[in-house]
Amino acid sequence: MVITIWVILKIILTMVLFTITVSMLQFFLSIHPPRYNDPDNPGDYGLKYENVTFTTSDRINIKAWLIPAEKANGTIIVGHGYPFNKGNIFPVAKFLHPDYNLLYYDHRYFGESSGSITTVGIKEVEDVKAAVDFVHKKFGRKKPVALYGFSLSASAMLMSRAEVNAIIADSPYADLEVMVNHIYRIFGPLRFPFVKITNLFSIIFFGVHPEKVSPALAVKDSKIPMLVIHGGKDSQITVENAYLLKESNPDIELWVAGDLDHGQAHFYARDEYQKRVKDFLKKHMR
Repeated sequence: MVITIWVILKIILTMVLFTITVSMLQFFLSIHPPRYNDPDNPGDYGLKYENVTFTTSDRINIKAWLIPAEKANGTIIVGHGYPFNKGNIFPVAKFLHPDYNLLYYDHRYFGESSGSITTVGIKEVEDVKAAVDFVHKKFGRKKPVALYGFSLSASAMLMSRAEVNAIIADSPYADLEVMVNHIYRIFGPLRFPFVKITNLFSIIFFGVHPEKVSPALAVKDSKIPMLVIHGGKDSQITVENAYLLKESNPDIELWVAGDLDHGQAHFYARDEYQKRVKDFLKKHMR
């Protein structure tokens, strides 16, 4: 009997240690992922640009490209996805020039910006606010400004509550806890302890529960015009997130782009994609 109890205790202890270890590794890999830096820059496409730097409220230096337009109808601030840089997203949004000034920036930790970790949206809202402040100082507060983000940056932009005229969010998440659950989906109904431990790490290191890192909560009472774009078969950030955002704020203009995967709408449905974005901006950038 004693031996049986000891075996059971060993099995339980092994399972507990396995759960803690996997959750810890996943958490630290999430905040310190490999970085993929695309070498594309505006000069490769014959566009004149300035390398600019601005600093966040928590003293992170954000590196960016400013592409001015002589007869701009305002400025579009463009953010990239995780774990990429501004070069990766540059070709996607360049169709908005020369109708608008474009400001492409690298989120903290990524690209040329400073920062030792990414917080997957928790602190990235400060990067967005710093970009908006830079544009306001550069062009004046009366000039229209829109945010245009992809995945990570789209989520941060929705949470930023920045003073802008419009937001375009391509493939954002609605709630970070939903994302944590999605990460551990391979464990099925056994994912519960992994989710709880990862949530605990978030509280310990960042002082916030993932359920509070929520674009859906942030946009609930927002009056800023928002266009959310999402692939119907997104394997990374499921389309459920887009519907949660729409449910939170029915005024959101939502386009679910067929059976496309994460961030594919701009590539496989380019004409419709660009038309929707241009029409949305033309309506609200006044």
